[in-house]
Amino acid sequence: MPRSRYLIPLSHDHHHALKLAQMLRKNAPQMESTPESPFEKARRALEFYESDLVVHFAEEEKILYPFVRGRSKDVDELFKEIFSEHKLIKELVEGLSKEETGLEEKLDLLGKLLESHIRKEERELFPKIQAVFSEEELSKLNGKIKAVR
Repeated sequence: MPRSRYLIPLSHDHHHALKLAQMLRKNAPQMESTPESPFEKARRALEFYESDLVVHFAEEEKILYPFVRGRSKDVDELFKEIFSEHKLIKELVEGLSKEETGLEEKLDLLGKLLESHIRKEERELFPKIQAVFSEEELSKLNGKIKAVR
């Protein structure tokens, strides 16, 4: 099923976050812009969280969820998991700046969680939302997500 154009801004965010998730993983393939140092990876993760993920999570929690809440038990249950993962991602990112021991393992865990979280939203949440809401209904989201950016 093609992605609704009203959810595409969130999918674009997911694309950028997947790049970060890959970079954080242990034994990630080295690319030109991939830092080698775990400390540099942690710094980039903190920066990305503050500049992108905080806003993205707020859009999902304060715009998307209130919009879809109550129409599908499956979607509501999935959002409970997603909100729990948002909290865990936040804790993991904040923990990167507090400790230096086991940094590579923490980065790897964060990369795996972030990738899994994004895949859940793209492969489960968005298709379920699109199955419950018509494109006309989703059009009411138009501009609301972009407006907070």
